[in-house]
Amino acid sequence: MKAEDYIEYNTPEGYLLRVNMRSGTFIAFRAGKPQSWWSAGIESQIHPMLHAIFLGENFRIQTRLDSPLIFFPMESGFVKIPFEYGEESDTRFMRIPQEYEGLDFLPGLAFHFSGYWPNVLPAIGDGRRYFITDQGMPRQNIMRIKAKYPRSRLIVFKPEDFMKIRVEREKIEEQGRARAVDLVDDMTDDAISQNPVFAARYFLRSLDWRKMYSIPMFSRIKMSEVEIIISFLEKMYKSSPGNSELAQHREQLADLADYYYGVQALLTSDFSRIKSWQRKHQTYKRVVLSSLIATCEFQRKFALLDKNLTFAGFLRDVVQVLKDIPSSQVTA
Repeated sequence: MKAEDYIEYNTPEGYLLRVNMRSGTFIAFRAGKPQSWWSAGIESQIHPMLHAIFLGENFRIQTRLDSPLIFFPMESGFVKIPFEYGEESDTRFMRIPQEYEGLDFLPGLAFHFSGYWPNVLPAIGDGRRYFITDQGMPRQNIMRIKAKYPRSRLIVFKPEDFMKIRVEREKIEEQGRARAVDLVDDMTDDAISQNPVFAARYFLRSLDWRKMYSIPMFSRIKMSEVEIIISFLEKMYKSSPGNSELAQHREQLADLADYYYGVQALLTSDFSRIKSWQRKHQTYKRVVLSSLIATCEFQRKFALLDKNLTFAGFLRDVVQVLKDIPSSQVTA
């Protein structure tokens, strides 16, 4: 092994990251001792680097000319992958949960392809590739990536979400006043993870159904928080017939409530509750089922971070049960 195959990096929190570029792995030392973390139920001192692959001509990433290696910042159990999009000069961050509690920087490789298909990629060992694309990606490319890289995760970036934040901020500045739920700048990813109930109030007020599905994917959500969110949804659904704005969204409210009933069942760690939720369905809405599977996977990562292997195993089994639901029972 040559010396140049290793790259070392000292983090502000006192970690020494020793990256093996040839094998695509790293070891994190603290006070001279290698640190262990759990991944997929296994504790190890040798960890795979993250691979972030951006697809589409609108993305821009900053890498060194001689290496795609980047040390990504970590925050609250999430790695933050910086990028720019379109003509905007602002740096955005794609947040992905990782199982490295306490670590403040994570070594990884970043690649950008102007088209919607990656060229030759380096081997990743036991790690996972994260493909990040925009809504212009053809469906056939999505299917090709899923077939060729079955362990990868595909993330679709939707720039209009940032545009809504900018417009709302300008409106607030013009008015010179705002209530708590109007303070869009405060509704960051961290704010969602720290206060899911407040996030739900905000997203329901703006009728942002997609963001409502994402709330349990940001943090270790509590049963009490889920119960409060369900109470919001039930109240809105019951009042919708007499509310002209909500009347047209009764179906979305019912689907969201169904999803949160499923999340509630997950948090009981009781398969009988999962089966009870399933028995209520002759068919499943695609958005409800796919969001519940994603929530299981995110909550499992948090459980592994907490070394709660029993709950992590339960969630792994639930994911398999949900994925085994026949496609004939899934509707748009």
